[in-house]
This record gives sequence, structure tokens and C-alpha cells, in this order.
Amino acid sequence: MTSPDTPVVGGLASPSWRLAPPKGLLVTIEGVWGAGKTTAAQLVGARLRRAGFAVQVVHYGGETGSIGRLSAFLERSPLRARTGLGGYTLPHHSIVDVLLRLCREAHHHVHCFQPALAVNDVVLVDHGIYSKLAWALTVLTETEPDADSLRTLQRLQAVVAPWFCEPDVPVYLDTPWPLARERAIARGHGGGHPAAIERLLFLPRYTAAYRQILAYHDDRVIRVPVGLRAPGEIAEEITNRLLGTLQAAPLSQRAERRG
Repeated sequence: MTSPDTPVVGGLASPSWRLAPPKGLLVTIEGVWGAGKTTAAQLVGARLRRAGFAVQVVHYGGETGSIGRLSAFLERSPLRARTGLGGYTLPHHSIVDVLLRLCREAHHHVHCFQPALAVNDVVLVDHGIYSKLAWALTVLTETEPDADSLRTLQRLQAVVAPWFCEPDVPVYLDTPWPLARERAIARGHGGGHPAAIERLLFLPRYTAAYRQILAYHDDRVIRVPVGLRAPGEIAEEITNRLLGTLQAAPLSQRAERRG
């Protein structure tokens, strides 16, 4: 008997494990705090929709259930102080902190990214994906300064491999972290208190870890210099780069996703 979830091709049932469903393009907007990821994602999403593509922009907001409670917990006790001179207000267990954050990230990949990819031409993640690995790598190497960062990164990649949605196109908004920090201060947001000395101490290490991770995927990364360019100009460059990839995708698959 054929399962209702079993695809049927030419009148014959095809096992679901033989043919993967059509998959959209996963585009992640990468960059340090204050680089302008959310603005770029919204502008690029609007341009791609006008070009006729089905697009979903993913932005983490308030969450419910166990993931919401986990997020609330991660904003309190185990975290480094986000104001003042930095450091930790309580004894910090970096491995536990990283694993809890990766649990939350696994939920997003499995229950948010994957379903969105099944029904859209493009899924734009406005907070990056490699950014989470960069944060974890920074915290782990900071609390174990004698550890080999390459070995630590390999261990991280092994942990996330079963659920990690590898981006088809990572777009890195390449901006010096001091400039990004100043922009975050001017906007009054950016994850915690962007004007804190803690941010000033953390960002150089975070940027170095970020670049180390992106170097492994250099053949796919679109690097967009930010500088003092207007958001619209940056979005136009990203959109033009993406259109070539999208227009090369089979139209039949896009139509099947929409139908």
C-alpha cells in the first residue's frame, strides 16, 4: 500500500528516499554585528520578489515553547556580561553554553529552514548561519587559549553535521568590525549593548574566527565590501549576483514548489 507521502511518478509509486523533494536556494547574509544583515536581506528579498521568485526572509523573533524558554535562559545566567567592562557575571561553562546554543540552532535548521526551502525559490537568512559557528569557536578558544582553533572548529563541524543546512550561497558583508560596531551603536541595537566595552574586547576575536570559517567555503562565498556604501547599492549588487544562479535553476522545479 502506498503511503500518502510517497511521491508518484508516471503512475508508479517512487520511494521517498529515492527522490528528494525540490529544494529552494538557501542564501545566508553573513557579517558581524552592525554590518547591516537584516536591512540587506529585506531589500534583496523585495527585489527578488519583483523579479518573480517566491522568497522567504527568515528573522529570529520572539519564540514560544521550549525554544523560547531556552532563548530566555541563554539571555540570563550563563552569558558573559553585556555592559560595563565585560567578562562573566557568574562562573561560565563555555562547552555547556555552546551546546545549548547549538540545540537552539538545530531547531531552527530542522523546523524553520528545511520547511521553508521546500516551498520557496529562495530562503534568505538575515542573521547568518556561519555566524553561530564563529561565535561558538570564539568562546571555546577564548576559554581554552591553548587549544588548536582548527581542531576545535573540526569538532564543532562534526557536532552540527547531522542537521546543519549548508548555505548554497553565503553572502558576507565585509566591513571592518570597528565600523560595524559604530553603526550598531548609532542604531541602538545589535545583540546586547553594542556600546559595551565587552563588545570591543570580543569583536576582534569573533571577526578572526568568522574569517577562518568562511575560508573553508571560499568558492561559494560572495564577499560584498560595505564601507560607506548605501544599503540600496549593496542590495542591488547581491541581487544581481543571485539572479544568475536563480535563472539557471530548472523552471519546472520552481513551478512544482509553488504548485
